[in-house]
Amino acid sequence: MTKEKLNPLEITPAEVKKLRALKIKKSELHLHKVSALQQMLGTSTIRAMELFALSQFQSIPSIGIRFAHDLIGMGFYSLNDLKKKNGAQLTDLYEQQKGVWVDPCVEDQFRLVVQYANHPNSQLNWWNLTPERKAYREKYGYPANRPTKPWFESPQYQTAKQIPATQEATQKDLLKKLKIALSYMNSHLEDAITVAQLAKQAHLSQYHFIRCFKSAYELTPLQYLTRLRLKKASLLLKQSQTSLGKIVISCGFENDSAFIRLFKKEFGLTPMDYRKKFGTTSN
Repeated sequence: MTKEKLNPLEITPAEVKKLRALKIKKSELHLHKVSALQQMLGTSTIRAMELFALSQFQSIPSIGIRFAHDLIGMGFYSLNDLKKKNGAQLTDLYEQQKGVWVDPCVEDQFRLVVQYANHPNSQLNWWNLTPERKAYREKYGYPANRPTKPWFESPQYQTAKQIPATQEATQKDLLKKLKIALSYMNSHLEDAITVAQLAKQAHLSQYHFIRCFKSAYELTPLQYLTRLRLKKASLLLKQSQTSLGKIVISCGFENDSAFIRLFKKEFGLTPMDYRKKFGTTSN
């Protein structure tokens, strides 16, 4: 069991002891006012605000501690702070702050917390807002200054600390093996790569390879591979006049229709519309 599962609100042992004495559950912290939490726990105002926010944000279905921390990092300490906000605009701001573009489901989560801020009795999950997000992005697209680097290439996802292992040396060794598999991916994007091939490159069993890879990068190996292929395709569409058929082959996609479907899901535009909008060699 991970540390986050053992202690999802990252409450200190001293705080846990006080909560037990007061018979207050960690998941119910947001049912108390911040001023009351500050007094009961004998902590600072900002600490009480953080604990309140972590509890309240995670009370929303399908919202976890990582996204709760992200909201706090953006300066939001309650659902009340998110009233009248716009999920798409929050996503654009978040990407600018992180310097990377994020998985589309992150925008669905922003939309969800705004939904609950305005409608506390809502019963939605983030995936219920996917159609709304798709319709919005298809109509309005993304900002011209949207970061070009994908979130899974940020330093946060290049660290051995994400890998489940008790010894730091083991974590570093596993990360080194995963990077060998990543290097193989990058140099063989046009090939029909299997998980078995990648696990062999990393000198790990398939089960161990998939488990470590997903812990480190929050994607399965094949999902990551698809992202790399889509990134290469987007660069070819922007920087060249290579035909769609050749791009499909050089990026390792099965066929034109599969490529177009995946590309539109990722970028909100068809490949040709993407080229018209961002291509450097088009009129």
